[in-house]
Amino acid sequence: MRRPSIQGIIHAFEQGRFAPLMRVSAISVLVIALGLVYLFVKFKGFAEADAMDQGQIARAIASGEGFSTKYVRPLAIWQLGVAGKDLPADAFPDFTQQPLSPLLNAIPLAVLGKDNWKIGPLELIYPSERAIVTLSILFFLASAVIWYWVGRQLFDVRVAWLGVAGMFLCDLLWQFSLSGLPHMLLLLLFSGACWLILRADTAYRNGRMRSFFIHLLLAAAVFGLMTQAHGLGFWFFAGWLAYGIWRFRSHWLLLAASLVLFGMIQLPWAVRNYAVSGNPLGLAAYTLLWPDDKSDSLMMRTTEPAFRAQLGGMRNKVRDGITEQLSNLFPFFGLNLVALLFFLSLLHQFKSETVRRFRWCLVLMWLAASAGMALFGVRGSPVSMNQLHVLFVPVMSFFGFAFLLVLWGRIGVTEPIYRRLFLTFVLFLGAIPLILTMFFSSGARVQWPPYLPPFIGALGEWFEPDEVLSSDMPWAVAWYADRKCVLLPTSPRTLARINDYRVLGGPVSGLYLTPISANAPLMSGIYKGEYREWAGLITRPPVTTGFFLPVVLSLPVDGECILFADRDRWSNR
Repeated sequence: MRRPSIQGIIHAFEQGRFAPLMRVSAISVLVIALGLVYLFVKFKGFAEADAMDQGQIARAIASGEGFSTKYVRPLAIWQLGVAGKDLPADAFPDFTQQPLSPLLNAIPLAVLGKDNWKIGPLELIYPSERAIVTLSILFFLASAVIWYWVGRQLFDVRVAWLGVAGMFLCDLLWQFSLSGLPHMLLLLLFSGACWLILRADTAYRNGRMRSFFIHLLLAAAVFGLMTQAHGLGFWFFAGWLAYGIWRFRSHWLLLAASLVLFGMIQLPWAVRNYAVSGNPLGLAAYTLLWPDDKSDSLMMRTTEPAFRAQLGGMRNKVRDGITEQLSNLFPFFGLNLVALLFFLSLLHQFKSETVRRFRWCLVLMWLAASAGMALFGVRGSPVSMNQLHVLFVPVMSFFGFAFLLVLWGRIGVTEPIYRRLFLTFVLFLGAIPLILTMFFSSGARVQWPPYLPPFIGALGEWFEPDEVLSSDMPWAVAWYADRKCVLLPTSPRTLARINDYRVLGGPVSGLYLTPISANAPLMSGIYKGEYREWAGLITRPPVTTGFFLPVVLSLPVDGECILFADRDRWSNR
């Protein structure tokens, strides 16, 4: 038997049967190293209110309290009153967030254990946040595997690898994986939906109707799960359904079955919301009715809402939402030029019929998702709850890379080395934000302003579990201090009523004000804006005359946070 030579072994690893394994191993090591750097070096804690809100709901699930919340919105109190529901004295039901992400986040929190749910006075990063982010990164990595198969099914191995490499070099996707928001779960589900859509389309063209039926229904089910992770997932389903009506119009019964299956997945949570709040959509239904010239935070702070669903107001809201998205489209796509080339590739006639059809499915889903974002609002920040353009970056990058390769082929340069240099340069352009984050980012250790986790966590030591706090950042108090906290109402009188009548089961023993209100514009935000009733307490020094929480403590940094309490709770701690 002939023994393999050294040259044969080297050839096997470089170009032979072991070459794919070596490439996968090398890429895996690099991606894992990148993930560890983001998780343990670049992670500064949660910065989004919805991330903290979902985190404290997940903790309640892990502790056996069910879908309950310690972040209480005055509008939720009003909603329960209108529906004739009793206000619970202990576990306040949540009917604002969708259930799937908190339910999955409860798993790493349960693994972490109750002993680690409390943040220490010297801990800058909350261990529970790192546990949730770890799961989010795993979702990100799992989605990359499915996106690879989507890229192969659409084009070839080369485009698939390029698209996945572009994913891992996209800083915005990593930022979302660290945000605590449900976007990496959404990315995983969206990759599965795209793969199922492609499989259904291929089966349909080849006349394999049984496979077509199965994959189509499974795609509808995945879109249903997306909607359970984020309410705007409905708009992805609406865009896909519009494509299905055009593409498979002769199978309208199957499309109707897909709609029924999607609805069945939404039904249990809708029934639960109706049972606890009197509205199957919970508080989300009121977002469309709120005047477009008022902030959403003001809506949640009121117990006497003045909703008006006027056509003019709705038109202005949609107009402003579309303008906001168009103005920030490049940042919303992670400054990824290749992904945006998807729209230019619509002018190219790809040879594959599957590719030609699927890109119009993407267009419809993207347009529908953009419409949903316009209706419900999306902030200018690239990392925010309703920013869903980022989910299209991987799949649109496949089309962008394929289009670039077509253009390169028409140049007539045949040397492989030049093509590799060109593609490396394109990947480098997409990686510039990541490089800046790695080597030139701020040295801040926490998300200040306005969050200082250990100081917020101290409120859990100063106040008892049966007492109630109020704050302009109740999501953070509920998350870090694990205390029931009501969003700062529109007026001190409302807060006094909540205290006097023990609306939430206990007295309001503290008020925690932060840069969220203090850094509002002085005239338009404080003296004449949504915080005008609180101007005396927000401005420094505060005026506590006649206020039922007379004891004041200035907190770090530089007194930008201030705590009002019924008595001195900190001197002997």
